[in-house]
Amino acid sequence: MTQKTGSEVVRIERPDGAPKVCQDAFNAGDLDGLVNLFEPEAVVCLAPNQVITGSGKIREVFAGFLEAGWRWEIKLVSHHRVGDISLNTVEHTLRKNSSDGDTDTLRLRAAVVFRQQEDGSWRFLIDNAAPFE
Repeated sequence: MTQKTGSEVVRIERPDGAPKVCQDAFNAGDLDGLVNLFEPEAVVCLAPNQVITGSGKIREVFAGFLEAGWRWEIKLVSHHRVGDISLNTVEHTLRKNSSDGDTDTLRLRAAVVFRQQEDGSWRFLIDNAAPFE
């Protein structure tokens, strides 16, 4: 998949709209847009005991998924907000065609914490893909 760079700024205007913004940027191959959705020191828990921090590592992970040809569907399960902090629970479904012609599917339920920025937009602060494991 070709990755876009130098895109228009991708922003989350409301935290309950974050799943669609993230899904659309990913499926468009907009690596810069995806990374921009995270605070510079954001924490991403990919699996138990597999935690990455910072824009560089987040970029590497998303680049790997994009290069492998995954498509992403994100469904909002719940949304709670207190002031400038918000918590979403989401269901992720990632799919790609495997080399044997089958479809590989990855499903998980994640907990995501957002923080409102000075400009009113929202960015990922903590993305825990395995909160229940």
